[in-house]
Amino acid sequence: MRRIGIGRVLGWGTLAVVLLVGMAGRAAADSESWDAVYVGGAKIGHMRIRVAPVKDGDRQLTRVLVDFLLTFKRGNDSSTIELQYGTIETPEGEVLRLDTRTYVSQQVIRVHGDVIDGKMRLKIENGSQKQEKVIPWTPDTFGPYGAELSLSRKPMKPGETRKVKTFIPDLNKIGEATLTARGMEPVSLGGNVNRDLLRVDQEIAFEDGKKAPEMNTTLWVDEGGQILKSFTDANGGMATYRTTKEAALREGPKADLLQASIVKLGRKISNPENSRDVVYKVTLAGADPAQLFPNDGRQTIKATGEVGVAVLEVKTAGPDQLAAGPDGVDAEFLRPNALITSDDPRVVALASRAVGAAVDPWAKAQAITHWVAANLKDKNFETTFAPADEVARTLAGDCTEHGVLTAAMCRAQGIPARVTTGLVYATHLGGFGFHMWNEVYVNRRWVAIDSTFDQVQVDAVHIKLSDSSLDGVAPFETFLAVSRVFGKLKLDVVEIR
Repeated sequence: MRRIGIGRVLGWGTLAVVLLVGMAGRAAADSESWDAVYVGGAKIGHMRIRVAPVKDGDRQLTRVLVDFLLTFKRGNDSSTIELQYGTIETPEGEVLRLDTRTYVSQQVIRVHGDVIDGKMRLKIENGSQKQEKVIPWTPDTFGPYGAELSLSRKPMKPGETRKVKTFIPDLNKIGEATLTARGMEPVSLGGNVNRDLLRVDQEIAFEDGKKAPEMNTTLWVDEGGQILKSFTDANGGMATYRTTKEAALREGPKADLLQASIVKLGRKISNPENSRDVVYKVTLAGADPAQLFPNDGRQTIKATGEVGVAVLEVKTAGPDQLAAGPDGVDAEFLRPNALITSDDPRVVALASRAVGAAVDPWAKAQAITHWVAANLKDKNFETTFAPADEVARTLAGDCTEHGVLTAAMCRAQGIPARVTTGLVYATHLGGFGFHMWNEVYVNRRWVAIDSTFDQVQVDAVHIKLSDSSLDGVAPFETFLAVSRVFGKLKLDVVEIR
């Protein structure tokens, strides 16, 4: 029986980003507000927004603090996402400082920076790991609540369109929100509360022109520009409601994101671990799957001419069955970072223990895969996205923990490694669930391995969505691929060869 892990795929990369971009309004100066958060119609947590005046010498500034706490089920286990986001701003909303703290298991990943001479120098820190990125920053760039700030200062009228530059945390990049006011609508705000509110549709695009449809949000705004409700169809439908502290903190039945995320199949796949060549029909609502699923040595996606439909073939492929690539790869796949802490002494020691006397890189990668599979015995869904050094100590977690430790141990042995996000078939769940595994660069080829299932010949029921070194100040960006297909994807088995 297969166990699958959703890991933080449905956490830091999607829930946090979408919630902060589409949150239900920033509180007025020197005040606090509370929002209740729902996914798939079930309450999973809350957001608290505090705004307070601060002084820098004789200069009057404003501090904005956003805390959110989400708790949900994954099978029989419970997981919690916690993030704190803060800014220091001028009274006009010009951001001077950012500070985000993401609580990943037993550690904290901090991203912070100051705006100096039109540039934000962002630093990501996790223990001894530090990385930096400089972002051009103009005075009209707001925090993730830029839409609400614009709406509250100048409420929109039906038919009006405006653009707002806004910083997107976790992705740690600037996006442009296009706000389009539609018209007044009756809106249920919970209980027996109903109000006529202005509907405003928000679309996000980045400075390179790429759009982010998974962040598109509908906002319902009162006459003063305060957002009382927001909704996005990402992750099965996410909504926030402005409410009281008591209502925001009130607990309810926990949503099971494991069950909600399963892509069901009408046809059972027998003996999936030994499948070596499978052809799938892929149907994706509102998008072209041929533009989303990557083509590589293991899988090939082809458009059919039918809107939203493509044919995907996935094969098992070892280091001698793939087309050769360049002699080397970028240094980001070898160096340590905030999550793949390959220079940690315990990680280094475990890697040496796992490979023993092996010299060949592929032999080392196989030995590390087997070692991680055998020694991460506490396989649970409670652990959040723990960095490799923590996993090396606890030897616990789900697929994400297997993935970061495997990558770190490979890098510690000089083998380029990355994590892969996608789907895997789970017999006992009757479909595909979101999963993470690895790819290592050996024999001039990226070769798939999976320590969660102890596979060095990854089967054809592993379907790839994206890959990442997890390097830089936005390591969770790769997981946004999940939100693009969550609740919108249908898979049919055409042929098992």
